[in-house]
Amino acid sequence: MLQSSSVFLTNLQKKITEAFQKNFDEGLEVGAALAVYHRGKKVIALYQGWCDEAHTRQWKEDTLALIWSAGKGVGAACLLHAMQENGTTPEEKVATFWPEFAQAGKENITIAQLLSHQAGLAALEKEGLGLTDHDAIAQALAAQAPNWIYDGTHGYGARTFGFLVDELFRRISKESSLANYWRRVFADPLGLDLWFGLPEKELSRAADAIPPKMTPPPSEFGSAYADPYSLTRRAFLEPGGSFSARTMNEPAMRRAANISSGAISTAEALAQFYSLVAMKDKNRWFTPITQRWMKTPLVRGKDRVLFTETVFSLGLMMNNSHGIMGRNPSSFGHPGAGGALAFADPEREIGFAFLPNAMHSGVVSSTRTQRLVDAIED
Repeated sequence: MLQSSSVFLTNLQKKITEAFQKNFDEGLEVGAALAVYHRGKKVIALYQGWCDEAHTRQWKEDTLALIWSAGKGVGAACLLHAMQENGTTPEEKVATFWPEFAQAGKENITIAQLLSHQAGLAALEKEGLGLTDHDAIAQALAAQAPNWIYDGTHGYGARTFGFLVDELFRRISKESSLANYWRRVFADPLGLDLWFGLPEKELSRAADAIPPKMTPPPSEFGSAYADPYSLTRRAFLEPGGSFSARTMNEPAMRRAANISSGAISTAEALAQFYSLVAMKDKNRWFTPITQRWMKTPLVRGKDRVLFTETVFSLGLMMNNSHGIMGRNPSSFGHPGAGGALAFADPEREIGFAFLPNAMHSGVVSSTRTQRLVDAIED
């Protein structure tokens, strides 16, 4: 796709810019940023609109946005890097590194099963724990029985996944936290403006998360989410309990290192990172084996929690039959609530990121996001 031809790149930039502008023209955005990188180099970066619902703060080049679950992909990449550096394989049992995990019938769960959402830990059964209570949440997940008996199916851990990844990372790497590893190994050396726990001095750069305005159309997911006893509702409720998007705008939440849903970033940082992950030659960060882990699907089919087709590799969501990440079936990354999306296309060695602050009511993707993804196809 990304040839050296200036005509080709000009046409690509034109298509992306037009699609980005169309979302604003149709009133789908308040503020947003989009970026595409190729092998660490910028192809295009766009930003427009407002950081807040009242239109008092303009979106700037260095504006940060909450990326919700798009942070899960970055967190998973950190864990895979630690596994690579420590000689750990996906076939090994979680309990080998995290002995307490072997409770309640989970002694044979492998790292691959845990990271592909097959381990039955989509919902935390213990109530009352806050999103900043990492140790208590890790202990509760280790102690509880799976939400379902392992049968090869999968269910998305909307809130639990980040804690599972972070705790397993700590056990394998002997590091203090995944957030610190991200800064030391990737963010600081590469100058990536992506944070798991935003420093006080950076708070003023963050755009507000704006809740959806429209009620979503009836769906199987919507019906399940409305049922307080369903796995879907519980997966999106614990840990942390019920809160609104505006809760995530509070300084305390922005400062928290929440891997599941609290990362804050620029679109450029996300796109650049994924373009580096996807590099085939002279990749200083990920070996071909680790890259294969990222782009090899482990599960595919109807998700027990989301009630739609999802595909997962080792900790990353992959492209599905709807093409949420373009035409390449081996593309991987992660969407975020409200329309955010970041992914790598390993064939073209590109990274894509789109970060809006006005949330749509869907869970995985949206028309406006898909329009932007379609624009990068030749």
